[in-house]
Amino acid sequence: MKTFSCIILVLLLMVICLPGCSKDSDQTVDALNAKALKLVQAGQKDQALAKAQAALEKSEKENGADHPKTAVCLETLGLVYQAMGDAGKVESTYLRALSIVKKSAGPESEEAAKVMNNLASLYYTQKQYTLAASFFKQSLAIAEKKIPADDPRLAVLRKNIGVCEGKQNGDGAAQPSEKQASAGESHATGGQAPAAMKNPSVNMVQDLVPQQVKDSMMKQLSQQDIFISDLEPRPPVVIDKKGVVFPYHALKKGKDTESAQEIIILFAAVSNPEKPNAVVFQQCRLISQTSYQAALEKGGVGQLQQEIREVFKNLYL
Repeated sequence: MKTFSCIILVLLLMVICLPGCSKDSDQTVDALNAKALKLVQAGQKDQALAKAQAALEKSEKENGADHPKTAVCLETLGLVYQAMGDAGKVESTYLRALSIVKKSAGPESEEAAKVMNNLASLYYTQKQYTLAASFFKQSLAIAEKKIPADDPRLAVLRKNIGVCEGKQNGDGAAQPSEKQASAGESHATGGQAPAAMKNPSVNMVQDLVPQQVKDSMMKQLSQQDIFISDLEPRPPVVIDKKGVVFPYHALKKGKDTESAQEIIILFAAVSNPEKPNAVVFQQCRLISQTSYQAALEKGGVGQLQQEIREVFKNLYL
């Protein structure tokens, strides 16, 4: 089997609990939501749906229909419906969650911004670009007041707004998609970014790697005259019960060159036996975008899992 083309290894050590984690049993609302998210990430959509529905029903019974925890359940259920391709249920679920959040946390809360971002992403996939841009702008307006100006999430929101407005105006219709641009080794010259970065798709994946982990990786690489920018998360890859790998699409440049190469950064974490639903970040590798895309096209997530085990042999084999 031909494995990924690895570029460099960076060691990382950090423990985090993933969103929705709980030390309680699988019967708590939090634990049911966490299980639903893990199942949907693993591609087990029917099982994820059952857990998400159970969490919502339990929260409505214990906390009430308009409780903030019920809104969290609706957000989880919406993510599952989105993975299943049921756009109608996604929209109604997110809209109900947004209504609850506006009442409980306030219309200018970070939670409201998150739900609006999810709605915008949904409308983008439905080619409702005016609606998508509107919700992205509302989310950005809140985020600009709540988080630091250099937070990468603001850049992602602004980029998504630009993509939606470009679609409204018919711009970029003949531009290659991200998949087409990565069919071969992709390099840019004259300081320009690759085509896929000029015309990016709206990113709907949560950024789950702590900023300090990413900062540590970039600091270590910069000491080797390797500079990383434009990190955007891709769907996490669960490696059985051993841990999770978090892929990020990014640009890589050398010290003495203006050209930029598209790469995938793999943040590898192992399960923490002392804390349920927690992981320890231990290693990071840079691979070519071409290798990553080829694995997905060859055998989907299953092929990706197999090749990641080869890359991180000491962690997952």
